[in-house]
Amino acid sequence: MNPMDQLRAARPAHLDTPADEHTRAAELSYAMSQPRKGRTRKAGIPRPGWALGLAGVAAATAAVAVTITTTGGTTPPPGSPIATDRQPTTHSSEPVARLSARQLLLVAAESSLKAQQGSGAYWYVEKVSGSTQQVGTKARYTVDSLDRSQTWIARSPERESWWVSQNLGTKPASGSEEAWKRDGSPSTWTVTIDKMDKNADAKAQLIIEAKGGKPFGNAVNVGDKIADLAGKNVSMAELQDLPTTAAELKAYLLKGYRGHSTESEGDPQDADSWLFQVTAGLLSDMPVKPAVRAAAYQVLAGLDGVRSLGEVTDALDRRGEGIARTERWPTGEFERQLVVDPRTGILLTDRFVAVAPTGTYGWAKPGTAVHWNAIVKAEWTDREPVKP
Repeated sequence: MNPMDQLRAARPAHLDTPADEHTRAAELSYAMSQPRKGRTRKAGIPRPGWALGLAGVAAATAAVAVTITTTGGTTPPPGSPIATDRQPTTHSSEPVARLSARQLLLVAAESSLKAQQGSGAYWYVEKVSGSTQQVGTKARYTVDSLDRSQTWIARSPERESWWVSQNLGTKPASGSEEAWKRDGSPSTWTVTIDKMDKNADAKAQLIIEAKGGKPFGNAVNVGDKIADLAGKNVSMAELQDLPTTAAELKAYLLKGYRGHSTESEGDPQDADSWLFQVTAGLLSDMPVKPAVRAAAYQVLAGLDGVRSLGEVTDALDRRGEGIARTERWPTGEFERQLVVDPRTGILLTDRFVAVAPTGTYGWAKPGTAVHWNAIVKAEWTDREPVKP
């Protein structure tokens, strides 16, 4: 039985509900150390958001991007432990085969090739992001913060590309309400965080407010350059001309590898971890051809250390198949998890789950999602940017 047949046999019936057709959102260092604040973003080239960006699009097989529909299930709060090795559940008593991570990624690659190249003046990506922090002075507890970001990447260099973000507020995590009351029911918290850059000061102060904020944003293009890919500023034309085979795409991306993360020269990173990060960003944020998306999934399928999680549920209550790879950061050991719908080739969510956290996240139990990005929409559109 080939991977596509295995997937069809294993797929739960509830996943067959029809879907309607149709930046740097946060600095990498802050994606792992703090929720995004309502501050003005510096104008410049957007990098892929943490689409663990940071992120979900559920699509019909004939479309590159669509609006998500919810399929039901239980939504784990952003900071609650997530089952990371769960067997798929079905309504049948017959045993089902779970595909390996490589098989799932190759199925997603095959599905991506069925998508049609879209048209429109802008590539539009809308995300909801969540992060969790431990706070409190009289009592210790966790709070969950939410943000919403929108990016319009212009097809023509004659148009501006825009990024807009909005802080949606912070509240005590599920199960933390009583501790929050013992702490005096505050609406503002101050957290000491570990900076990701080893060359920077070791600590920084983060102020978190319960109240959400107004949208803010700015133009992000610099001339015809509209995105950062593998450490290089690229134009729409360059993105549309990316290699369409796994070997060529991998070689292209690795030209930007310098032995450290994309965000900090003081943060060493092995090549496979770097490729996992950069390729996930390409899948979640970039306006590329279906064949390039397929090649990106094939690149991921060829990396060491990638495992299958089986069927999982993301923070927006959407079900998909999860893959994961363990990564080491200055804040400890985390698992980078991607939630994918392999039948459509759509990346739903990109999230960081604690394995052996230290410092800022030393409080997090293994299995706790400390940061996630979920794609709500990713589509070509003629609608102009909504500027704040």
